[in-house]
Amino acid sequence: MRRGPTYPGGEWSRSPLRLFEGDRVQAQLGSGEWVAGRLLVFGGGLEVELDEPQLVGGCVESSRFVDRNQAREMRVLVRPESLWTDEMRVRRESQIWSAAHPGWRARLARWTREALGRDPIAREPLLRRYLGRRLVIDLTRKSRTIQASGLLLGFDEHFLALADALLPAESSLPLCPGRTSAADLVATWNDDGLELFNRGTHSVDVLGIRTAEGLRPWEIRLRPGFRERIGFRRAPAGTAELVFESRERGDAILPRAGITVRGGSEGSVALPSLPDPSTLMRDLPIGTTPESREEPVSVGPELD
Repeated sequence: MRRGPTYPGGEWSRSPLRLFEGDRVQAQLGSGEWVAGRLLVFGGGLEVELDEPQLVGGCVESSRFVDRNQAREMRVLVRPESLWTDEMRVRRESQIWSAAHPGWRARLARWTREALGRDPIAREPLLRRYLGRRLVIDLTRKSRTIQASGLLLGFDEHFLALADALLPAESSLPLCPGRTSAADLVATWNDDGLELFNRGTHSVDVLGIRTAEGLRPWEIRLRPGFRERIGFRRAPAGTAELVFESRERGDAILPRAGITVRGGSEGSVALPSLPDPSTLMRDLPIGTTPESREEPVSVGPELD
């Protein structure tokens, strides 16, 4: 590892960002824009090799650069479950195991960095105890706080990595003249414009319409059972697509500037049901205690 004046020094050699290196990811930048592709990590920042090159001002953009300062302003970096390959599943299981059970070499390297004052993990003993265990975090989105949970894979002073979380990712719906549907959205596109209907049970955050000229913003939250219309006249199939956010299960890296670690999350408590009011006192159970069980990760309201 190259030495620098302070950790992480000249490069992100031990940053949580390295956990996703070479994987297909979806990143939401500080501007709110989503980019999807293969993640590469360098000393000066990140590069995302785009899954689908796009036209920008008459030029073809094949990758996106994110420097160090821009990376710290990202809203989220997601490794969606829908993109996991068999090889990636094996690697992430190894990452989860290693986080909770570091080998003697990793322990020795950590002790050495602690002695030299170059290990940020040493300065946060509360978080270090939860490596490989589940945490609850608070995320601030548009003046409201949302709780999320996940297994702590790693952290430093700038980023925190979680496994098995439920976070938003960009989705797209190719538009065709007439009626198109996907998931819970139904799109009707004709000469009068584009109408959307949410037939599902959760709100959908629409970001805009992407054409060859770029993304045309249309930022709305479409509630279940509601319709919205925009004056975007129909065109040939394949010339436009609707861009929206859907909740994805997977792994995530979050900038610590936008989150607060709330505490541990070792399971959930199931309260016993109340007895019928007509039940006699002698028939009530004695010493009933709540059950503790582990459940899948869940997030309250959807992220913005």
